[in-house]
Amino acid sequence: MLSIYELVSVLLCLGLVKAIRDILIARESGRIPSPPGAPRLPIIGNALTIPKRAPWEVYATWWQKYNSDLVGIYAFGHLSIIVNTRKAARELYERRSTVYADRPQLTMINLMGWDFDTSLIPYNDEWRAHRKIFHHNLNTWNAPAHHPVQLAQTEILLKSLYTDPHEFENHLRRYAASIALSIAYGYNVDSNTDNILKIAEEAIDMVSKALVPGAMAVNAIPALRYLPDWFPGTGFKQFAKRSMDLVTKMQDMPFAHVKRSMAEGTASPSVASSEIELINARGEGEQGEKYLKRALGTFFTAGADTTFSALLTGILALVLHPAVQTRARAELDQVVGRGRLPTFADRSLLPYVTAICRETLRWHIVSPLTIPHCPTQDDVYDGMFIPKGTPIMMNAWAILHNHDPDAFKPERFLTEEGTLNDDEVPFVFGLGRRNCAGMHFASATLWIMMASVLAVFNISKARDEQGNDIPVEVAYTDGMVSTSLPFRCSIQPRDHAAEELMEQIGDANV
Repeated sequence: MLSIYELVSVLLCLGLVKAIRDILIARESGRIPSPPGAPRLPIIGNALTIPKRAPWEVYATWWQKYNSDLVGIYAFGHLSIIVNTRKAARELYERRSTVYADRPQLTMINLMGWDFDTSLIPYNDEWRAHRKIFHHNLNTWNAPAHHPVQLAQTEILLKSLYTDPHEFENHLRRYAASIALSIAYGYNVDSNTDNILKIAEEAIDMVSKALVPGAMAVNAIPALRYLPDWFPGTGFKQFAKRSMDLVTKMQDMPFAHVKRSMAEGTASPSVASSEIELINARGEGEQGEKYLKRALGTFFTAGADTTFSALLTGILALVLHPAVQTRARAELDQVVGRGRLPTFADRSLLPYVTAICRETLRWHIVSPLTIPHCPTQDDVYDGMFIPKGTPIMMNAWAILHNHDPDAFKPERFLTEEGTLNDDEVPFVFGLGRRNCAGMHFASATLWIMMASVLAVFNISKARDEQGNDIPVEVAYTDGMVSTSLPFRCSIQPRDHAAEELMEQIGDANV
């Protein structure tokens, strides 16, 4: 075993080697400058000053301060780049998509077991296998096959909000997870304390923290992974072990449920069961099942976590903007009437409701800093050098918050005639070859929830014992998936007609 002095010497040597490599790269680039950024200290760079609270807002100010589409962040000699403008995002992610379709391989992500995630794995054969599964089940043409599940789960959500409105946040979380688990595995979530659901929530929270630039020194100095567990500063190793255990259970438990149900002849229709049948028919064996299990893990985690964040933002926006509710209900009453709930067949006839959903996604973006891309070769953009393998994150918040950003105005997505315009906030779901494969499915879930809730409920600020409105603060977490902090509100049926409609809905399976 190496002594502490030998370990320190090894790390210093590794740091020196990296410094020499960075100098050589700079020379090879013809002294083309890197993207500008905040002043940095020797060796540690910006590690001590990387913003922890709302970093996307800080990076947006850097864009203005340094007058550059790209800004650079250094941590222990490790460069990350933030893309702050539509122009740069379109150029790099779309026009140069063949160069920027890869993902940086962060040591911490692998240690945590998240190398299964479609959004994080390299641009390789496994990624293509995952995308094929998603395309087959979630593209524009096949996504409507899941509408019955979304409609059934929406009725359960409405009944839950009707009988226990104070627990609206838990109901929304269960709703998002139930849809994802039901479609992926044919698995029904029994309650808000369902074991699979709790495991996934903790695992997602951990990886969200690990992806923040500069959060884990081991990403910049991979050799740290070889330090003994007792060495100071190696708490990341215990963090990673806990994550690995959660991720393994999160993938294995629902997949084993499907395999067991198929063997017993009791399997509910699901993506897993249909894809397993295809794998068996094609003779793809263990490799095919491995890819499927990993892809479905992505479907579940992405579908549950990001969708919940969007749903909660939608409720928060309605609480703060009663006039939006009034206009939406007028449209719903005219198109749908009061005797039934909205369906997906009404979607094209409800442009204002759709505009509310688009504005919800823009107002507070689920992932304000998108998952990093990285170039597969050295590149130059607008006179700035981008080394091969550099993590590049799109600041979707900065891109979509440059015109009256804090106002919640669905009208920005409507023409003067009241029809939808062509702006579908694509930056919310990423760009290029690594955009969100489930964007149509996620949009549909948000739409049917918002339309149904608006049709039945009045959402307002909660009141204290003296009858005064309880203030609602717009405050969000700072992870890769940014979610509203808890807030209180009142969710009540609009009127007697709404109560009668709710009574017609079957008892919630909770």
